[in-house]
Amino acid sequence: MENIFKLSIIVPIYNGEKHIARTIHNILNSSYKNLELLLIDDGSTDNSLSLCQKMAESDSRIKVYHKKNGGIADARNYGISLATGDYIGFCDQDDEVSRNMYQKMLSRITADESQAALCGCYRQKRNGGRVVFEKYTDAIFDCRFITEKLFLPLLFKGFSAYDNEAICIYGTIWNCIISKQLIDNYKMQFRSFVSYEDDLIMLLQLLSHAGRISTLSDILYYWNTNPNSEIHNSTKRYLSDLEARQHRLTSYEVTLLTDHGLSQDTIEAFTYVQQCRNALLQLDNLAASDNRKNIQEIKNLRNCDSISYIQSAPTAIPPQKGFVRNTIIIWLLRKKHVILAYFLNRCINAIRFFVEKYQITEKLERRMKGHVQ
Repeated sequence: MENIFKLSIIVPIYNGEKHIARTIHNILNSSYKNLELLLIDDGSTDNSLSLCQKMAESDSRIKVYHKKNGGIADARNYGISLATGDYIGFCDQDDEVSRNMYQKMLSRITADESQAALCGCYRQKRNGGRVVFEKYTDAIFDCRFITEKLFLPLLFKGFSAYDNEAICIYGTIWNCIISKQLIDNYKMQFRSFVSYEDDLIMLLQLLSHAGRISTLSDILYYWNTNPNSEIHNSTKRYLSDLEARQHRLTSYEVTLLTDHGLSQDTIEAFTYVQQCRNALLQLDNLAASDNRKNIQEIKNLRNCDSISYIQSAPTAIPPQKGFVRNTIIIWLLRKKHVILAYFLNRCINAIRFFVEKYQITEKLERRMKGHVQ
């Protein structure tokens, strides 16, 4: 395929001097050459901006912009307003892409006459190993099938409703290429209500408005889990206005689903699922506060709207198999064992962070391979 379409890749940067040079070189080395790389410095306090400006001197495809810190959603929206490409993609400052990612995705978009394409994603371990995080089949989805095979499985991820066993989809945007015209026509943008859902909201907008989407079985995006990233640390920050933020998020999502034409039964089912997610975040949020050991504060969780909602819901949607935290903690909350749910949730999170920090899984894998050999 000739490089007939211009592709804009938007990379938000915040204190990324340790990783950004590798990511920039990786993108510029793509087999697809007709691209512009928009580096949006979001008020970095390290040497990220000067490093990007220096790299821009050696390649005219690099465009560097600096703005006051406003978060990753704001930086991406700023990049969209500046992009001049026919299509837009996104990459995080510490991730990597396959050399042929953009070539393959744009080839499929052209052949299928699609408005967007999604590919698979690896989660890269710190020991260099990779595990599949997202996966798709080679397929073309139109209108109703976008809703059935992509939109609903994404909405109910982690719960046993509307599952599509052929794929594994999460609310990420890095592995998407989207028509700039589609984004402009529907005024699609990233939105942040709590601290982590901007990717999901943009993806839901895409799945709501696109008439045709291509998916690739190729796994072409490499997500590097960085313990210092904004998303990784979001659960460690206490938000005093979390419930108000959650109200705004849930209201926005319900409006989006209503506008998309979903049935009232489906919207009610999603509302239950979203309140389960909100309840889990309420537990995490208190654990990040100075009052995390205050029994009265823990008891006060019973008054949270999300926890009250799932306790009073006449029917529950069971968690998806393999989602341990959803299975155990939500069951305890529905049974009104809030204090036990709180402390057990802290234990589960502590174990998870310990495993990640000390690479326990990777060490066990190496030991098991040694025994096999």
